[in-house]
Amino acid sequence: MKKLLSTGLLVGLAAGAFAQSQINLDNLANANTSPTATTGGLFFFDADGSQGPLAPILANTDFNVSFYGGSDAASLVLLRTFAGASATGGNGFGPGTFTDPLGVAATIPGATTTAFFRIDAWTGSAADYNAASGINLKGSSGVFSNPVAGPPSTPPDFVNMPATVLNPIPEPSTFALAGLGAAALLIFRRRK
Repeated sequence: MKKLLSTGLLVGLAAGAFAQSQINLDNLANANTSPTATTGGLFFFDADGSQGPLAPILANTDFNVSFYGGSDAASLVLLRTFAGASATGGNGFGPGTFTDPLGVAATIPGATTTAFFRIDAWTGSAADYNAASGINLKGSSGVFSNPVAGPPSTPPDFVNMPATVLNPIPEPSTFALAGLGAAALLIFRRRK
């Protein structure tokens, strides 16, 4: 009997040592409708950029999302990407929301009660955030911490998520034109 209890205790300790917490990849519990929200944030579209006269609006169509997570801010790994047809969770439960179309909680390696996350979002047909260009909108949440839960507890949502504003992506030609203008200013400055 002692052997059985000792073995059971060791198995329980080993399982606890390797336990990994989980989170639901959605922001359905969030209701902060400010584009500058630091917690409880939603997704916003800003068609004319952060300096334009039009205020950002809650995301009102599907968009693509990549979720990164880790036990600390320096150990973020890609958890899941939903792009193209698999991104149907964008805006599914109201403007500015996202829900995981798979409905499966993501496991955060090494996390126990709190983990760190970054969310990248973009519009258009690009397969990932870095490939998005042209007239698409894209934005990143920056790194934030959020509670997580290990089994058998229910995984939480992104309640500490800041608002994520998707802004226009400048065309590469815009950068080229700006570079030529800067070069011309330097040339004219040297001649004086």
